[in-house]
Amino acid sequence: MESYFLGANTKAGFFSLYGDFPPEGAYLHILKGGPGTGKSSLLKAIAKAAKARGLAVEQVLCSGDPDSLDGIYIPALGQAWADGTAPHVLEPRLLGVTGDYLDLSRYLLLPFSEAEKQELLSLQAQNRDCYGLAYQALADCAAKGSGRTEPQDEDQVRNILEALPEKGERRPARRCFLSAISCRGRLSLDAQLSDCVTLQESPASISLAAELAQERGYMAFLCPSPLDPESPEALVLPEEKLVLKAVFMPSEEASEALREAISRLKEAKRLHDRMELIYRPHMDFRSLGEYTEQLIRKLFL
Repeated sequence: MESYFLGANTKAGFFSLYGDFPPEGAYLHILKGGPGTGKSSLLKAIAKAAKARGLAVEQVLCSGDPDSLDGIYIPALGQAWADGTAPHVLEPRLLGVTGDYLDLSRYLLLPFSEAEKQELLSLQAQNRDCYGLAYQALADCAAKGSGRTEPQDEDQVRNILEALPEKGERRPARRCFLSAISCRGRLSLDAQLSDCVTLQESPASISLAAELAQERGYMAFLCPSPLDPESPEALVLPEEKLVLKAVFMPSEEASEALREAISRLKEAKRLHDRMELIYRPHMDFRSLGEYTEQLIRKLFL
């Protein structure tokens, strides 16, 4: 898949799949830096340069702001970059061997004024409170009924998967979110799978299919529900152009709670944007731009 989420705003709070990123064997560069310090812009620049050279790029969208990137993976290079700041703090498994740090705070011109410090602390606290209220509303949404596709005939799913030829040894599925509950509402990335056959199935059928696909050696993306990550929402078999998906059908009461959560997430995004406006004048974007150009030249020599 070209785009997906690795974090989700759920009934239990923020849920992270960043621990599974990138696939085993890839080298991870972990970006550190505050709001507005250019993390997403750097990721977008690398992705754009890779695509211009005909390379496939996997893009990790931010569930807090889907217009922002939280990570990229370039399979041909065996390298990935990810935002390693809260709420998805990342560390290399073994520094210098499996990954390293890229600290954008070195381009931050300090100090902040006392007024700026106090405003940033206030905005951060308000932002945290908004997320807390959003998570409460999502828990309410789940409790009031977030209906799913009715159970299907599991034999049908088994027959579909077993009709596909075996591809080799067991291949673990990669986990990511295909949709997110965000400041822009409930956002789905289904459009990128328009060339696939999509079958509506129950979570139980999807779990069965995922196990069968793994046993038969297929590349598979297992996508948890963004509301309840313990339940699968979809299974994507990109090589076979096949998607199994559970349909989200909330009750009216659940829909009202979901709207409340989205409203809180919108307010959280507004507060985060204000924090970025305070950081940006303190950033040496000229030097960061020069570094980005040098990095891209080195990557694609």
